[in-house]
Amino acid sequence: MPEVDVLAKQIKRYRQAQDMTQFEMSSEIGISEEELSLLERGKTDPKLSTIQKIASCMGITVAELLNTEDEEAEWTI
Repeated sequence: MPEVDVLAKQIKRYRQAQDMTQFEMSSEIGISEEELSLLERGKTDPKLSTIQKIASCMGITVAELLNTEDEEAEWTI
């Protein structure tokens, strides 16, 4: 699975685990709801600054968000 798809699933999974809507998260990190939707579907590559904001919003490190080693075992959707 391409890493962009893995990252997209992780962003969505962390957001849902925090019980946040796309609108709430996008507002908090300063991007449009449409851009967040595209990120979660793997349709666009996030900027590093956006990745940092998402990790901060979720209370995790960038390394945790970008960890793709055990993604399929941990994040079965």
